[in-house]
Amino acid sequence: MANLFKKFLTPVMFMSLAIFISSGCSTNDPVINNSVKTAGSLDVTVTASTYNGRYAPRHVMAIWVESSSGTFVKTLVARAAERRQYLTNWLNATSSGNTTDANTGATLNSYSAVNCSWNGTNVSGDVVGDGDYNLNVEYTENDGTGKIATFAFTKGTSTDTRTPATTSGVSVGKLIWTPN
Repeated sequence: MANLFKKFLTPVMFMSLAIFISSGCSTNDPVINNSVKTAGSLDVTVTASTYNGRYAPRHVMAIWVESSSGTFVKTLVARAAERRQYLTNWLNATSSGNTTDANTGATLNSYSAVNCSWNGTNVSGDVVGDGDYNLNVEYTENDGTGKIATFAFTKGTSTDTRTPATTSGVSVGKLIWTPN
């Protein structure tokens, strides 16, 4: 019975996979489906505000880019020395706290604007595919997960300028993708 099951199951699984692929079902993740890769830059100014946590106004912060499907692309800012473990969303997204090419530093002592940019590349330095991405901002003033905000933008062959609403105490002013 077990051999019959193996003989039947393997071809069925293979045929199911072939049907799935041939039907055009695929991920829309631009990091994975990256046939068009436009070089350029995303420039943004991030401002967070206190929620009067235990260490306020001192806080730790991470800013990173991921695809709209949730694939981690690159960390832009990681300002957390002693309490980086409380940036749980960022750590989960990167799976290792990757800071390749990121602006890193100690815990922030006060709230002020943080300027950052993204050159459209991943941690390996390769330009990623055009498509929909998210800029994620996480910060905390406590010994625990704090606030997270996500802002959508499109990386492509034309300029994408957005002025999103403040979310979770985070404002970004303008979010501008400019192709080269």
